[in-house]
Formats: sequence, structure tokens, C-alpha cells
Amino acid sequence: MSITSQDHPRACRRVWAQDVNVAVDVIETRLDSMEASPDGLTPAQQAVDDGIRRRLAAARSATLRQDPVPGALSNWWRGTLVDAAYQNLHAAEAMLVGLYSPDEVEAEIPEAVARVECGLDRDDPRRIAALRLLEVRDPDPVRRARLAKAVEVGFGAADAEYARLRNFRNTVLGGAVTMSALLVLFTVYVMRNPGDVPFCFTPDGTREFCASGPGPASAHDVLTVVLLGSLGGLLAAILAIRNMRGTASPYNVPQALALLKLPLGAVSAIGALIAIRGGFIPGFSDLDSQEQILAYAFGFGLAQQLLTGLVDRQARSILTTAPGKASGASRPERSAGRLGDARQEPVDVIPARVGGESGA
Repeated sequence: MSITSQDHPRACRRVWAQDVNVAVDVIETRLDSMEASPDGLTPAQQAVDDGIRRRLAAARSATLRQDPVPGALSNWWRGTLVDAAYQNLHAAEAMLVGLYSPDEVEAEIPEAVARVECGLDRDDPRRIAALRLLEVRDPDPVRRARLAKAVEVGFGAADAEYARLRNFRNTVLGGAVTMSALLVLFTVYVMRNPGDVPFCFTPDGTREFCASGPGPASAHDVLTVVLLGSLGGLLAAILAIRNMRGTASPYNVPQALALLKLPLGAVSAIGALIAIRGGFIPGFSDLDSQEQILAYAFGFGLAQQLLTGLVDRQARSILTTAPGKASGASRPERSAGRLGDARQEPVDVIPARVGGESGA
């Protein structure tokens, strides 16, 4: 008896795993229907059927965390199970073309072409070959082979886009973790030696104002600045996520960006107050009160958005071009002209918006 998702309900709570298991169930049902048809399957078709079922079993095993079996952190970082599940599912869908009836081949062509157009550059010869499916009516064996290749290429392009998305997420998280570790070390050191990096100002040369109250410098000064800078970074993260589009990707890039902004906000607040105290920033004099110190710490924590805005734009660019990991494809808009004209003057493809988020 084959293992199903019901045998491991906890392993299938992840949205991408549910997505794969539903697709596996649909394909298995189609295979059962083909086998039960009056004509049945030829020996060659039966061999393809067996290969498809092996790929589907491997995809389901990945969603159940059975094969491959990496460590929890390694899988989350490398996306091993996600890639294994979708690569096996996509291979099964490409092989399934060999069992389609002529009518099913015609029904599958528009979706396969749309998927290729969303994933490849306009001048890519594989895209032009896929467009030929809509323009030229080749004999059935040739048409079926071209469709199978288009399905394979389209899903391959989608997997490559998500590998790029995962690498971007890992880079952002790596920077956030490294910065957080250094920030913790700095905070602990200054709390034990507050006089080494004082967050205090003496505007009139007599009274000293510190981040946590009247002078002298104390261990609470750096902690106050770090917390206010982090709050400013949190506000910047909320404002940035507000403009971030949703995605069906298993890799949560907006969350990674939010985690980056928190330590960066604290670092910005610390660096700005140190620069003001040292007279490094023209036009800024010693701050006149504790309230000003707190306001500047929060404000510079929020101002780090000027730097991370570049990262946000890169993230939006990647999320915009990333198609869904599901078997469906987003539908591009096409011109009303002849498809043959796309060979000389390819039209721009505007992917439809893919909504929703899922955690890996």
C-alpha cells in the first residue's frame, strides 16, 4: 500500500506540500482513468505509466520528509525537499504528455506555451519553438514531442527562478544573522564598559545628557539606543512590506527583509549618534536633551530604509518575475497579431499576478 499524505498530517501542513500532494492525486487519478479505459494502455504506454508513478511517489515522499532526508536546518536553507518534490512532479507532468489523447494534447498546448513565455527571454529559441505549437499543426508524434519539451522547459525555467529567489532570501538572512550577532557582542561589551562608547552629550559643557537619563554614562544607554533603533527598523519593515506583492513561493522573502531591517535599524542608530558626538556629520551639534537623543535614535533607525530600499526594489523585481511553483502557469497578455510575427518582433509578456504566500 502506498503512503499518502493522510499518514503524516503534520508533515503536510506546509502549503507547498499540500500543493504538491493535490497535484499528485490529480495525476494519479488521470492515470487510473487511462488504465481503466476500454482500450487500456499499450506496453510502451504502460512503461511510461510506471515511470510517472515512480516520479509521483518520489514527489510525495519529499512532501512527507522521507526522501531525501537532510537535517532540518539544511533542508530549510537549501530547499532540498521543496526542489525534490517539484522536480519530480514536473518530470511526471512532462512524461504524462506521452499518454495524452490528441484532444488532450491540444488542450494542454496553451498552458504550456504560456508557462514558457513567462519564464524565458523574448529572444530565447526555446520560446520561439514553443510558439510554433500555436502556429503550425505538425503530425501528432512531432507535435506531442514538442509539447513534452515545452512542458519540460517551462517548468525548468520556473524552478530556476525559484532557485534564484531562494539564494536571494539566504543572502538577506545571512546578512541579518551576521549583523545581529555582531550587534549582540557590541551591546554586551558596551553594557560592561559604558565609558568606552558613551551615548552622552554635553551641549553647554557642564551638564551631561545620556540616552537613559542624566550622566554619567551607564549600561542602559546602549540598550536604550539599540531598542529604539530596532523599533525604527520595525516601522521601516512594515512600510516596506506594505508595498511588497504576494507570491506563491515557498520562500518568504518579505519576512527575510523584515528580519534584516531590525538589526540594521539598531546599527544605524548607534552609528549616527557616534558620528554626531564626534562631529563627523556637518550641521549636527551636540544634542541638548535626553528626549533629542531618543528621537534621533528612533529617527536614524527608520532612516536605514534609505539603504535597504535598494534591497527592497531588488526583491520586488525577483518576486515579479517568479512564477507559481504549482503546475499552473500565469497567463501573459498577447497581441492580436499573427504568432509568426513573434519571431521577428517578439511582444512583451506581462505576467498575471500570483497571489498568496506559503512558508517553507
